[in-house]
Amino acid sequence: MKALLRLAVFGVLALAACERREAVPIPQTTTPPPTTAQPVLEAPPSLASLNRGGRLFQEHCAQCHGPEAQGHPDWQTPGVIAAPPLDGTGNAWKRTRAELYAVIAYGAARGGTPVMPAWKDRLSESEINDLIAWFQALWPPEVYGQWQARNAAAAR
Repeated sequence: MKALLRLAVFGVLALAACERREAVPIPQTTTPPPTTAQPVLEAPPSLASLNRGGRLFQEHCAQCHGPEAQGHPDWQTPGVIAAPPLDGTGNAWKRTRAELYAVIAYGAARGGTPVMPAWKDRLSESEINDLIAWFQALWPPEVYGQWQARNAAAAR
């Protein structure tokens, strides 16, 4: 199971690293071309970071979010408090990196009722970032691409 998960993570990283880019011709004028905002792409996480994130997830998060970050089956049922999936099939990708970090660090409440504990006193900043990197590595490329586009738009 762990070997399959590591293989999947490696595949996602390999695809991200091999993304082709078209060459942009260099203008022959002395006037600089107009700038267009390009999304800021994050550097891929290291394998060490992903391994730490996976270990931390199994230790602290899998009990509620499932061993493969699949979430609880009733996570969308009204009135039921259940952990959502973090594998790209839920709505975590709709949150910015800062929002993902804040939910893990400070917890979450729905209607005043705590639905997720705060982890800031038990996990360091780098451990929380490793967790985020790990579950984002599970996202399908199109979901991760949508997340990057949303984050780039939010940064403008």
